[in-house]
Order: sequence, then structure tokens, then C-alpha cells
Amino acid sequence: MVYRLRGQFIGVLNDYDLSSLKRDGPSGLERTGTVPFMAIGLLSPVAIAGNAEHVYAHDAESFIWVLIWVCLRYENGKLLSKNRPLEEWLKCDAIQCRKEKNNFVAVGLHDHHPSQSHKVSWDLVSNCLERIHSIYPPKSYRKLEDQPAFEFLLEGPMLEHDASLAAT
Repeated sequence: MVYRLRGQFIGVLNDYDLSSLKRDGPSGLERTGTVPFMAIGLLSPVAIAGNAEHVYAHDAESFIWVLIWVCLRYENGKLLSKNRPLEEWLKCDAIQCRKEKNNFVAVGLHDHHPSQSHKVSWDLVSNCLERIHSIYPPKSYRKLEDQPAFEFLLEGPMLEHDASLAAT
């Protein structure tokens, strides 16, 4: 959920996989989350084994995947009844989902079209996805501290999107 309060964006991303606490709590090495919404960097064999640092940028990316999901699969708050894009992401393992997402970033974004009620958000989605791809190119990773990650991945695209809407 994201909303604007006094000119600032406020957002919350919940992962209810963690809502029931274990007796001793999570170990910190566990990779939890719903695969279609997880950051690409957390869908690698190294990360799945618990050997990758989870950073704020992963959470920002997760939020963007949720936004993509909503834009493509919902119309006016209702799940599309047929021909729902990204359905295969629900049925594949983490490694295959990583491949699907990399393909989506490389070429699939332009092959998909948002539902009518989300067309205005699609430019924002494209901008956010391009920024993700710039910090997570296929063979490397550029680590960002939390505040710069927020500003680059979420706040910047949202402010640009607002400005473009205001100009029209």
C-alpha cells in the first residue's frame, strides 16, 4: 500500500509468510516470500541457499513486482476472469521464475499491456523496472544504501510520474 501524505510517499509492503512466529523465531538465513513477487537477486541458487544479503533494494523491487502484477492481472480492483498474464509465475520454482522475470525485463515488458484501469500507471512501472535493471544487470550488482535505493527505485519514478501527469 502506498499513499501520499503532505507531499511524501508512504508505503508498506507486508509479507504474511512471516506472520506466524516460530518458537525460536526465524534464523535470518531463511528465504521467505511469494516467488512471483521476490526480487530477482533473491531467486538465485546462492540466495536460495541463504548466502545472499537481503537489502532494502530487494524490498523496493518486490513492491514493483506487486505493482506489475496488479497492473496486468486486475481491472478496477477485480481479478481478470481469463487470459491473465504471468500465470506461469505461480507454477514455477524460484530458478525458473528468475528466468521468467529476466525475460520480462529484457523483452516482456513491451509485450504486455496493462488493464484499462492501470494504463496511467504503466509508465511508472516501466521507469521503475528500468532502474531495477540498471542496478541488477545480469552479471553484477551495484549495492545501494537504503535511502539512495528508495530515492532511485521508488521516489524518483513516482515524482517523475506525478510531474508528467501534472503536465498533461
